[in-house]
Amino acid sequence: MLEGITERVNEAQRTADQVSDKKVEDLDEAESPEDLILSSVSGEQTRDRTDRALVTPWLKFLWEAYRNLLELLRNNSRFETLYQKISNKAIDFCKQYERKTEFRRLCELLRNHLQAIAKYSHQQNPIKLSNPETLQLFLDTHFHQLNIATEMELWQESYRSIEDIHNLIQQSKRPIKPQAMANYFEKLTRIMYVAKNPLFLAAAWHRYYNYIARQAKIFGEEELQRVANNVLLSTLAVPIIKPSSRVLSAAAKENKHRTQRFTNLLFLSQAPTRVSLISGLASSEVLSRVRPELRPLYDLVEEQFHPLSICKKLAPILETQIATNSDDAKYGTLLCNVILTRLLQQLSQVYTSVQLGFIFRLARFPEPYSMSASDIERFIMNGARRGEFQLRIDHQSRSVMFDTDPFDGSQSSSNGAQLQASPSDLMRSQLSSLAICLSNAQRVACPEYVAEKQAEKASAMASALQKMSQEHRVAAARKLVIERRKEIIENALARKERAEARERALRQQREQELERQRIAEEQQRREAERARKELEAIQRNEAKKLAESIKLKAGIDVSIADLEQMNTTRLLELQVEQIEKEKLDKQTRLKTLARKIDHTERAYRKREQPLLENDYEKQKADDRKHHEAARKAQLVQSKEKHERDIELKTRFVRMYDDFNSVRSKLDQGRSEALAAERKRIREELAAAKQQRIDEYHRIKAEVEEAKAKEKAEREAREAEEERAKAAKAAEMARLREELAAQRARDEELLKQRMELEKRATATSKYVPPSRRAAGAAGASPSPSGTASPRPETSAGSPSTGSTYVPPSRRVGAASTATATAGASSPAASGGSSYVPPSRRAGASASPADSPQPSQAAGGSSSYVPPSRRAAAGASPSGSIPEAPSSQPSTGGKYVPPSRRAAK
Repeated sequence: MLEGITERVNEAQRTADQVSDKKVEDLDEAESPEDLILSSVSGEQTRDRTDRALVTPWLKFLWEAYRNLLELLRNNSRFETLYQKISNKAIDFCKQYERKTEFRRLCELLRNHLQAIAKYSHQQNPIKLSNPETLQLFLDTHFHQLNIATEMELWQESYRSIEDIHNLIQQSKRPIKPQAMANYFEKLTRIMYVAKNPLFLAAAWHRYYNYIARQAKIFGEEELQRVANNVLLSTLAVPIIKPSSRVLSAAAKENKHRTQRFTNLLFLSQAPTRVSLISGLASSEVLSRVRPELRPLYDLVEEQFHPLSICKKLAPILETQIATNSDDAKYGTLLCNVILTRLLQQLSQVYTSVQLGFIFRLARFPEPYSMSASDIERFIMNGARRGEFQLRIDHQSRSVMFDTDPFDGSQSSSNGAQLQASPSDLMRSQLSSLAICLSNAQRVACPEYVAEKQAEKASAMASALQKMSQEHRVAAARKLVIERRKEIIENALARKERAEARERALRQQREQELERQRIAEEQQRREAERARKELEAIQRNEAKKLAESIKLKAGIDVSIADLEQMNTTRLLELQVEQIEKEKLDKQTRLKTLARKIDHTERAYRKREQPLLENDYEKQKADDRKHHEAARKAQLVQSKEKHERDIELKTRFVRMYDDFNSVRSKLDQGRSEALAAERKRIREELAAAKQQRIDEYHRIKAEVEEAKAKEKAEREAREAEEERAKAAKAAEMARLREELAAQRARDEELLKQRMELEKRATATSKYVPPSRRAAGAAGASPSPSGTASPRPETSAGSPSTGSTYVPPSRRVGAASTATATAGASSPAASGGSSYVPPSRRAGASASPADSPQPSQAAGGSSSYVPPSRRAAAGASPSGSIPEAPSSQPSTGGKYVPPSRRAAK
């Protein structure tokens, strides 16, 4: 938008230029009557009126655009970069079109926005000057504003911009760029010069020089010398004005606030004085950097005492070095006032009274700084009135009488070089002189007292040295603690700033994401609303068209309101009725039209038959005439062409012999070159052909080699696959054999179990629960298949068949009841011990058939897993029969649950 408005402003400016530069048609009448009338009632020229009519409206529009955009974008961190960019463009706009009033308003607007940052710090997306990037953007904008203000010579705005920049620098945590600070002090010197404040002008030049002296590589020696010249001249040009104690300093009190503001702008802790500036001038390297022609100026004004020749010695410097240099000429008048002041001060130290004419002769300055007698007298009276000079003028005798006030010591520090002590200095030093005399008398009269005082002084010095070392250690330790605390605080602040930066970035990211979602949802809602409105509009248009169609075709007047109340079925019925009616009307019209066309066509053909015969005969006659005329023209053209060809042949025959002779000569001269060229071409062709053949054979060999390699790899891969298939088939065959053997063993075990169940069913009888274990053990079959008799118990052991056996010992009782004769060994007595449930199934088998009877009798049989318990209990001999050696035994393998039932 701004670019478009700027382009329109430039276009209006070009149009105004064209209107102003338009050529005058009548040289005798340079001005029209209208221009004469306007010039008589208005002071404006034609160009001014043209600009006001064409350019000013667009300038005003552009200014309003800048101001409104700045008001919209202010105090929002998301648009701070755009805000600063538009601010710089607005400043350039004021500079380009010399709009001083708008520039003042713009500066006030930017200043109000800067001051309002703290007020709106709690709103959403506030501007934070603690952010270094944000503060740098504001500094760049205000430095640009300061530069433009000084270029436009708006010194009040320049001073306010300097104050704004000073406040921003005070808040900055980063060091300011050297070029920016140099620009700051340089602009401050120009402002102080315009403000006619020589003291702070010199202080500003001192600050500017001290800053660029540390950055000498950046600014260069030429700039340093220029600044050093200004430092020297501005410092010497500071008036020697310090009111005495008798003069009221009301003006100084009134300017106290302004002095403090100037001091803060210079980054000084206290207000500068002429004495401090002179001492700084002497201690720094300024005098070594100034031009050699200006160096005697300092010595003549501040160091040397020569009242009768001071003006004479300084006149050449003022005339040749200062007056001729435009940069130094602005200090000439102030330097003359200072020189005149020094002249009167030095005369007061030598003379008690002098003639006014004598002073006028001494105070002679070169042009353009010459002073008349009245000017010198006025200067003397002003200095006396302000307390600078202690003198009186006797107009009757035309003399000046110097007074000495012994109680006024205000002039001692600013009198420069002194020939002798003044009365005020003598009065001020009387007490100190008396104290020195009394001390000398006491030293002569009382030497013991002097020795005692020296001893006390020595002890005090020793104690002070000891305490000083201790205090130094404490101070060093405290310094380390303070530095450590500062480092900890700085690290904490840095961490806090980084955390705040991360939180700010995350918050901005979340806000941007929410804003994007809101915009997307708003866009979707608008799109849906737009689509709905478009659909409703289309439906209304279709309804109108349908109502009009029904009204025109069917003659049914259907309004929009009635159409909205009708349903779809009624509309379809109306449409079908209309279609049927139109169809019948169309068929009727087509039948009538077909009958009419048929009769008309028959009449046409009957009427045109004789006319066609006559037209045919006429056409035949015309075609014959045209054919004969075309034949005659063709014959004439052929004859003419033949004659031209015969003539051309006759001409060619005359030159044919010459052509053959020339051709034969050319062929004889070029035959050898042509033969050599043909031979070279044939050789190149043969070489290229042989190269192509070799390339073909090479490629063919590579292809065949690749095919052979691929074939070998494929055969090896196929052989490997065949071996893998054979190994897999062998493994499958082995697994099938093992499965068949396993099935055979399972069938055999199942048959044995079924036989045992049949035998147990045939001989079963009721046994109480307390004796079932023993009975089962006694009824277990022997290896021969017959029931074994109940063995006798050993002497001394009770019978297990007649007493109650608890469940925890039933297994042991059953095992002892079936033990063999002579089982009264210690191993047999273990049947009464507790047998855990995991071993009871193995103990219920007959120990007589077990391969390890001692273990079975003692109840210490090994653990039998669940997958083997069924087979162990069903075996008639108490053990699993061994499998053939060719098949692996399945007694030690895991049997899945799907096969346990078969077991």
